[in-house]
Amino acid sequence: MRWLAALAALAFAVPAAAQDDPAWAGVWEGKVGNSPVRLCVDVWPGGPARGAYYYLSALEPIQLSDYDGEGGWIEQAAGNDATALWEFTEQTGTRLRGTWRQDRRSLPFDLRPVTWTEGEWGGPCSSAAFLEPRVRPAAFAIEPATKDGWAYVRHLYRPPAHFREETSIEAFSFAPQQPGDAAINATLTAYRPRGAVGDEFLQCHAGQIASIGYDGFFDQLVEPRLVSRAFLTVAEHNDQSCGGTHPNTWTVYRTFDRDTGRPIDLYDWIGDPLGPDEARPLPTRLRDAVLASWPNDSDEGAQECRDVVASTDFWTLELARDGISFSPDLPRVVMACGDTVLLTWKDLDPYLDSEGRAGLARLRGD
Repeated sequence: MRWLAALAALAFAVPAAAQDDPAWAGVWEGKVGNSPVRLCVDVWPGGPARGAYYYLSALEPIQLSDYDGEGGWIEQAAGNDATALWEFTEQTGTRLRGTWRQDRRSLPFDLRPVTWTEGEWGGPCSSAAFLEPRVRPAAFAIEPATKDGWAYVRHLYRPPAHFREETSIEAFSFAPQQPGDAAINATLTAYRPRGAVGDEFLQCHAGQIASIGYDGFFDQLVEPRLVSRAFLTVAEHNDQSCGGTHPNTWTVYRTFDRDTGRPIDLYDWIGDPLGPDEARPLPTRLRDAVLASWPNDSDEGAQECRDVVASTDFWTLELARDGISFSPDLPRVVMACGDTVLLTWKDLDPYLDSEGRAGLARLRGD
């Protein structure tokens, strides 16, 4: 849901293709001096042209904008105060030509258009034509690990050098033992990059490039949390900046049935019906029980946090051996108020429906 929200937020920022876009909006390739480059540029309604380019030797995007460019484009690399100016002698739909200047240094540039089609985020800067030269075959470090005596394998993604500072991905796999384990492994495989334009981390960077002209950051850790004969609970921790107003940080817990390989929705165990847009608030009585177990602190800030949590309808649930953990879904500005409360199976007894009781019996039967 948060990934979709980020897409929706960026939709208001990234320009859609329009018939009145200037002829030079698109993807370009050519040289700055003797160095091959690939460039993208788009227009923003009511704002400056904006885009990015990278040297094929480095593959790290550099921001471009005509803001205060006095007819040219200003470039600025992420984290670098030094700027350069692109001055044009030709700026048409078939050629970009001119002089690149920085301090006393100057180089000619000459670029030709590249055919492109819109990608997931829209616009040329997230297109495959702009991104593909940055793609490399996926490589991983493989490390054995255990969780409460259960053996699994960690897959640590080794990003290519041009993504190394902004990308961290870890997933896992395990040797199938139950009928549904092969299907669970197949689901877990989707977390690992494939070395393709459609990889989630690359699409995240593409969103940031389309928004502000350089890579964002993408940190994702997928790890086992609870392992039983009947169930496997997986935690997916995310910290990402993909072009929205703010970075996004969240954790998702996914519980799988090891007999079928299918995911389990713990809300089905408490009998709560689907709400609008398939959102599920906690039943009022159950939420009151969670809040009754919330850490009680007389500190003024803690009381303010408690008030924030008390007004939250939506919670993340995690299956544990001793019960179910509840974490409030909070806006980023009050995320520090987040905490986790475990209700034991005894606490949950009044709220479990037949599906929940059957699940608990399977968990206890291990």
